[in-house]
Amino acid sequence: MPAYRPNSFAHKMTLMALLAVAIAVGAVILSFLTLDTISSRALLQNRLSTLADVVGQNTTAALNFNDPAAAMEALQALQAEPPVLTACLYDMSGQVFAQYQRQRNARSCPADVAQLAPVTGDYSSVVRPVRRHGEPVGTLFLKSDLHDLEKRRKRLLTVAGVLLVFALGIGGVSASFLQRKISTPVSDLARAMHTVTVDENFATRVVVSGTDELAQLGIGFNSMVSELERRERDKRSAEQKLQFQALNDALTGLPNRRLFTDRLTQILALAAREGRTVALLYIDLDGFKLVNDSLGHALGDTLLVQVAERLQSRVRHSDTLARLGGDEFTVILGTLNESKEAKLVAQSLLGVLSEPFVIADHQLTIGASIGISIFPDNAHHAPDLMQQADSAMYAAKREGKNRAMYFTPEIGSLVRERLNLETQLRTAVARDQIQVYYQPEFDVTTGRLIRFEALARWFHPSLGTIPPDKFIPIAEESGLIVPLGAYIMERACREAVTWQQLAPYPIEVAVNVSSLQFRRDSFVEEVTRTLEASGLEPRLLQLELTESIMLTGVRSTADTMKRLKSLGVSLAIDDFGTGYSCLSYLPQLPFDVLKIDRSFVSELHNQVSNQAMVHSLLALAHNVGMRVVVEGIETEEQLELIEKFGGNEVQGYLMGRPTPHPAEQLSTVFEKHRPATQALSTPLAGAKADPT
Repeated sequence: MPAYRPNSFAHKMTLMALLAVAIAVGAVILSFLTLDTISSRALLQNRLSTLADVVGQNTTAALNFNDPAAAMEALQALQAEPPVLTACLYDMSGQVFAQYQRQRNARSCPADVAQLAPVTGDYSSVVRPVRRHGEPVGTLFLKSDLHDLEKRRKRLLTVAGVLLVFALGIGGVSASFLQRKISTPVSDLARAMHTVTVDENFATRVVVSGTDELAQLGIGFNSMVSELERRERDKRSAEQKLQFQALNDALTGLPNRRLFTDRLTQILALAAREGRTVALLYIDLDGFKLVNDSLGHALGDTLLVQVAERLQSRVRHSDTLARLGGDEFTVILGTLNESKEAKLVAQSLLGVLSEPFVIADHQLTIGASIGISIFPDNAHHAPDLMQQADSAMYAAKREGKNRAMYFTPEIGSLVRERLNLETQLRTAVARDQIQVYYQPEFDVTTGRLIRFEALARWFHPSLGTIPPDKFIPIAEESGLIVPLGAYIMERACREAVTWQQLAPYPIEVAVNVSSLQFRRDSFVEEVTRTLEASGLEPRLLQLELTESIMLTGVRSTADTMKRLKSLGVSLAIDDFGTGYSCLSYLPQLPFDVLKIDRSFVSELHNQVSNQAMVHSLLALAHNVGMRVVVEGIETEEQLELIEKFGGNEVQGYLMGRPTPHPAEQLSTVFEKHRPATQALSTPLAGAKADPT
């Protein structure tokens, strides 16, 4: 049993029990004493009244015959009543007739009855008229003390004190017994809880006896500990699983970014001490997004698992293959004799991926772009090594993909230049420093001006003209293409409104839309607001979309395009044949126009294969009800071939270069060819003589 401490629960319980007993017994004693005092005073008062009546009767004759001696003799009978201190008998005139004092030589009776005052404090008194045959003959005053009552009260207090001590003794013994019955199981339970908490010994149990609430508490504790023991087993199992999941990729089982970073840091530290060379390979799959989005994530996951297995088959046990996420993998080559060995490993990895993957009746071929960074040649710290390998990987993609490239200072300079351009592009977009140029498109047969295509141009104050193929990819990768595209569309729509007053027929405007813009949930609403704000008729706006929009899924792409068509705008597929072309998509998407990229036209008059390709694309587009715009027309021979093949519209330097002032070009064209009937059939050859 634990020591009896002053602040313990047992101590407090005993004190509370004794206090309760003391209060209860004290209340009973106090109530009894109060009632006894009241009743004793009442009895004394009644006794005095009775004595007054008796003495009054005995003194009637003395008063009647004026015999003070007889009256004194009658009053002396009060000596048998110890409480009576004074007896005063007054005649009819109110004067003292006779008096009795227990203490001799004490005179306390007033000379006149009118001088009698009420007695208070420790005395009791009574005043009675003395009557004879119903007629008053005098007055009797009796006064007594409470000495007997005080003696009785002391005796009662003594008895009450004894009873209180006895009750406290009985209460203390009972409280001690009760607190043992309660505190002992509670103490056992507290010790068991301490063992479970501090020692984490979930096998601890308490002994349960009886069926009362304390027994139920013990049963509940044992059940709780049993459940905790079970949960602890489950927790340890889950922790082991979580430990694996925290350090390994859930899909492929390879080390994840966290474990990869930890291993790379350790390997670099060991290599620095031993003077060894370490290579980091950063691998990004080429074309995986198309597979994932077109064939589904389940198939894409299966492909990633097989890719991981193939890569693992070409990696030594001493090296680390990890998946960082998505379609990105890394390899740490911890023991190299020469830096060039890393390129051999990279080529081996590319080779193992070159064989087609067969998944669910699909035969898939993908490549990879690999960036290589060398320790200590390129960097000494893990973050720098990863950044450099990542930069080299992007350089490999820019060089044509499916290849491996070492990180070089030149690549680092390009990365820094790109970062600098991104920063300055943000400023240019925020300050409306991007200009909009417009290049005309003409009808092949009539030579009629159909529309202007809006093109973004960046004229940097210190770097000069920055070509679109340099800053547009940066805008797309950084997300700046969204505000930039919205700005171009808004400017182009407002500009197109001014053309309608200069031309004898409606002139359209074509605006390029990035896949990032198109995939936004609010894109259709943004187009609607732009048309309403500018006042341009929707039928005069053509949105040019690239084939990359199909990566979001045919169904969602078609839904968005149908909503755009419901506004009245037309849709064109731009640069067809240069991206992830999939002819089966065309009938499912509501395109109005197909634009053939200039790469098919540059050697059109020399390459028979190019002619066959363009002719086939024209036939395909016409068969699905689409008009065809051919870009890059720069010679009369190219124009004649396009007209011969059945092209609908053309665009190129032969007809007109991009200009920031299309209204001036419109005025010049239509002023030269008035009346209006001539303007409607302006020959394309005339455009060649007009440098604008």
